[in-house]
Amino acid sequence: MKAAGLTDIGLVRKRNEDNYWLDTDYQLFVVCDGMGGHLGGDIASRLAIETITRELIKEDLDEFPAALEKAVQSANRIIWETGQATSDLNEMGTTLTAAVIRGNSIWIAHVGDSSLYIIHDAQITKPTSDHTLAEQMRKDGLIAKDDERYQSFHHVLVRALGVENQVDIDIHQMEVTPGDWILLCTDGLSNLVEQTEIKALLEHENEPQTACQKLLELALARGGYDNITIILIQM
Repeated sequence: MKAAGLTDIGLVRKRNEDNYWLDTDYQLFVVCDGMGGHLGGDIASRLAIETITRELIKEDLDEFPAALEKAVQSANRIIWETGQATSDLNEMGTTLTAAVIRGNSIWIAHVGDSSLYIIHDAQITKPTSDHTLAEQMRKDGLIAKDDERYQSFHHVLVRALGVENQVDIDIHQMEVTPGDWILLCTDGLSNLVEQTEIKALLEHENEPQTACQKLLELALARGGYDNITIILIQM
């Protein structure tokens, strides 16, 4: 396994509210995007990373997915309690996409609109679903993805860590094989770079660090209007 990660403020934002964690020994990878426009977004994303890594590393490795869900709920509670205790932080929150790899299995915990992609046999799949108002309306049959209203509601989160004292968490388990790429990223990348472009770029790369940098440069060339965080894992 090889892995690399980076985070960049982008070209528009005045601060970076993203955070990430990359631990190849424990095989734990996390990206978080603090809620833009809210005081303390960077604090929320940092608290999420700190809590999840601390909670998971002390858990029994055989207790997935319960240990993963427990860690994410702990992070949600700590962010919510911190926000309740400090008026300036009252509305802070963060997305979270976390992956733990054990053998040929990957466990994924997901809240919000950061993303995880798996590239296998020249095919790219996205097991995570965006928890946005646009995606909820599309699933309810109210709008289509090519409807201009979709873009209007695409940045409105309907689920995030820290906005309530409990949160619904999507937990997935999938198989991965040697040679697969796994990409975790915030929407600063996924909103600007298409899945087909990600797949095409990775087909010609062998080094995660180089591939991370090229994806970042592509997002910046498209405007870089948000913070950009990327983790790439090659199995």
